Amino acid sequence: MIGLLAFASATWWIARGRDRSFRAAEQGTSRAGVLTAADLGHPLAERATFVLFSSAHCSTCPQVRRVLAGVVGEEAGTHVVEIAAESHMGLVRRHAVHRTPTILLLDATGTVRSRTAGPLTASAARDALARIDDLTPHDIPWSPRA
Repeated sequence: MIGLLAFASATWWIARGRDRSFRAAEQGTSRAGVLTAADLGHPLAERATFVLFSSAHCSTCPQVRRVLAGVVGEEAGTHVVEIAAESHMGLVRRHAVHRTPTILLLDATGTVRSRTAGPLTASAARDALARIDDLTPHDIPWSPRA
């Protein structure tokens, strides 16, 4: 019984730690890929675009929305696009969104570079932006927009 409780506690602790930071997108899987301005219904930013998948019953989404708005307000060349998950099931399936809020971070070409789910801090969002800024030109795949 104690072993089961310890295992469950450790699993919960690891899962909570992953919720608060962006993870690199898994290239070559449904969790990676490219989102276009047509997919988003909004043009891509020149530096990076945060895509927030939210839902009407999401209790954490308003906090994440405020954090992203603050970061975008301070960081040039960025913006946030909010997508109602229940209205865009094709995108939800394509990008393996299993819960809300889920945030994808796109580079200037629309390539998903990282993602996270759950509560978000401004420092985690800024760190993810810094990693996009560190990409060299050979790290970014060719795009017909380039």
